[in-house]
Amino acid sequence: MGMKTPMINPAAEKIAYNHDLLTQILLRLPTKSLIKFKSVSKLWRFIISDPDFCLSHTRHHHRNGFLSPTALLLKGDRFSPPSEFSIVPLKHYSKVPFFHYIPDSHVKILQSCNGLLLCESYRQSYLICNPTTKKFRRIYCPSNSAYNFISKCFVSFAFDPLTSPDYKIICIWESYREPCKFNLDLYSSKTGSWDLCIVSFEVDEDEQEIELNNGVFCNGRIHWCGYGEESLYFDVEKECLETMPMALPSRMDAPETCRYFSESRGVLYVAVTYCMSVCLEFDVFEMARDYSEWNWKKRVNVGDAVKAFPELELGCIEYYPGFSGVCIIGSEKQEEPMVVVWADGKIISFDFRQGAWKMLYDLGP
Repeated sequence: MGMKTPMINPAAEKIAYNHDLLTQILLRLPTKSLIKFKSVSKLWRFIISDPDFCLSHTRHHHRNGFLSPTALLLKGDRFSPPSEFSIVPLKHYSKVPFFHYIPDSHVKILQSCNGLLLCESYRQSYLICNPTTKKFRRIYCPSNSAYNFISKCFVSFAFDPLTSPDYKIICIWESYREPCKFNLDLYSSKTGSWDLCIVSFEVDEDEQEIELNNGVFCNGRIHWCGYGEESLYFDVEKECLETMPMALPSRMDAPETCRYFSESRGVLYVAVTYCMSVCLEFDVFEMARDYSEWNWKKRVNVGDAVKAFPELELGCIEYYPGFSGVCIIGSEKQEEPMVVVWADGKIISFDFRQGAWKMLYDLGP
């Protein structure tokens, strides 16, 4: 007996080949499903791969004007094989290697921004990677960069898919011949080129220390954390540098050991750890919406996490906290953010609203 041809619902077939109806349906599906559906037909692949559709899909899935992270990446200071990047899933876990498409044997993650990654290659170039589409673009360093051995450079990344499909790379370089004097180069994906030295500025080394290697993109601006009275941010649209206050209200009678700079839903945050014999607490400060001042938000005690997870070994070494990688991310269902901490090989989070610790992922030793 011959095999029977499966019956196809006429209505489903009509929708499957109707460009407008199909587009509206695909817009409502998660990204993971869209990747699989590219293989359904040439029409489906054409729609899903179209840049305008990608932009519309991103805008369709925002929440109150902001995108929610689906995973965290633990970035190191050294070049690593792409297969060894540590991925902390927030929504789902996939065993498929995220970065097997990168051709370079060793790269370093510099920054992530709304779904795109800025990486540095040992081959003296930058890579803009899209883990969702598994595509990348190689961008070579501008002139006067660190690779001509006359300067050191700091690179930051700006990308907001809710406003534009284009992204920009900001490269700040300091000449060894003129310390504390900086120039800023800007790369635009729209033009595909670097605009050299559009901004020049000086930083008084005696007055402030600014971490130019840790830019945070928020509200269309790239911000840098400082330890003095003021720090800097770069307005990407206006292409100009501005100052912002950096003095934090005193909350602890102990010297600082580290500041962790991050953002969530258009708000800047700084988490501060202190030099203490038993250091299991840190303070979280929040920048005012008008950039007028920093306000203390909460003191977080990582020691309370040991009550929920007795296997954590924290505070065993004097003057060593046993935790690091503090960042602030948006909660999926609530407006209040949550703190994510890397402690004893485990990724744990503290929800501001619920006041409770949760285990996100176990990285192992």
